[in-house]
Amino acid sequence: MIVDNLTELVTSSQRILLLQGPIGPFFKYFADWLVNVQGKYVYKLNFNAGDKFYFSSALEQQSIIDYRDTFENFEAFLLQLCQENEIDALVCFGDTRPYHQVAKRVSEQLQYSFWAFEEGYFRPHYVTLEKEGVNAYSTLPRNKQFFLQQAENLTEYIQPIPIAKGFFPMAKLATQYYVVARHREEQFPHYKHHRVYNLNYYIKLWLISGLKRVCRYVKEKRFIRKIEQNKLGDFYILPLQVYDDSQVKVHCDFDSVEAFLIYVLNSFVKNAPKSLSLVIKHHPMDRGFISYKNVIKCYLSEHPELQGRVFYVYDVPMPVLLRYGKAMVTLNSTSGLSALIHNMPVMTLGLANYNIPDITHQGTLEEFWHTPQQPDEKAFKAYHLYHLHKTQINGSFYNKVILPEEKIE
Repeated sequence: MIVDNLTELVTSSQRILLLQGPIGPFFKYFADWLVNVQGKYVYKLNFNAGDKFYFSSALEQQSIIDYRDTFENFEAFLLQLCQENEIDALVCFGDTRPYHQVAKRVSEQLQYSFWAFEEGYFRPHYVTLEKEGVNAYSTLPRNKQFFLQQAENLTEYIQPIPIAKGFFPMAKLATQYYVVARHREEQFPHYKHHRVYNLNYYIKLWLISGLKRVCRYVKEKRFIRKIEQNKLGDFYILPLQVYDDSQVKVHCDFDSVEAFLIYVLNSFVKNAPKSLSLVIKHHPMDRGFISYKNVIKCYLSEHPELQGRVFYVYDVPMPVLLRYGKAMVTLNSTSGLSALIHNMPVMTLGLANYNIPDITHQGTLEEFWHTPQQPDEKAFKAYHLYHLHKTQINGSFYNKVILPEEKIE
């Protein structure tokens, strides 16, 4: 019998420290659930005024601590806090953030459990919770036999309740977060954010993003029809990730998404069959922030033989590409999991927790253009089923995460 991670966290811990959560009120909602339903004692660390805005009031069994000192002093502070209050579990969102990397070291030193929330591996209606780390930091085996054995005792999963509401709820929460964080910056003078820390920056680029979407709407509708009418021929999908994604910064050997893109294009022009096309899909959350149009345009001018074979799209839905594409090359995007659900061959060029022999292509990229390894459908189904039972929770951080209404025993 598999014990899901939320159950394991609750049954193995009594005094829980919450670090930085996703933008919005989820950690407050989670903390209240831990206290009211599960009978735990919860400590919450706020690192900036945005954190505090969403977690400023405490229940009887909750303690809120605002950390205002330097990053350099954080490890000693956290060590003392955990020891004095007999913390037995640390929980964060985003395990690659600098403060959370320190917290992980402290948890290892004190032999406390460390838990990380993350966006769902199987989006949009799931969030992820893993012990010791998520994505490439996941400690789960990279062995198909493990998942095949585990799946023997698992029931088929029920479709999740549709929860995710798209971009706008997240944008609303983010706007409130950054307004408060910047206007009360003096309260946390030493705070170091893991991304650009300026609301005006985001508003400007969100507006550019919306404008780009409108301007490209007709062109991309035509491209969708071209795909659906099989006028594109055989094509591979190349999904690009957010330029400052931790998956890019931490879990790969490329310096940037652009470097990854150029590497794939170089391989494509040298090794791919002349009958094969490549559809490069821009990440929807990155639309206003960065463009690779000039990079691709320059590359096509240097390699005119690629004209009509390389396409750069923004808002063509991924499901359309997955229905008609032949294979996917990715850094370590969760789009790779979507491709595997469609039984599509996938090659990862970064560190990915789903890069498992017989599930993803294990040869070279040069070979992948000609003979992509077909995923073992039974093995991936077992992998998928295991995660749905173990690491995935139905919900969205920016709307609602569905937590058990009764005490977990």
